Amino acid sequence: PAGPLRAPRPGPPAGGPWVRVFVGGGRRAGIRPADLVGAITAEAGVPGSVIGAIQITDGFSLVDVAGDVVDRVVQALRGATIRGRTLVVRLDRDSRSE
Repeated sequence: PAGPLRAPRPGPPAGGPWVRVFVGGGRRAGIRPADLVGAITAEAGVPGSVIGAIQITDGFSLVDVAGDVVDRVVQALRGATIRGRTLVVRLDRDSRSE
């Protein structure tokens, strides 16, 4: 599918705008939305409510995360393995959604 795999939530929790996070793995790496949600909640210790839309392409994934926890999420995922792989994780600086 071309669009997000989850519908965007009406708005982020109190903490500012959604910030998009780039994850360097997609369909070819076997990444599914549940893998990303599970890794974010387990590794960063945040609730699923801080995760917005998830888009998975063949080569990478984009995840919208509440602005007040995005730094924590990026730091936690940088050392994590998702589907047995350590992936590049960084802010997707070109796109901020509100």
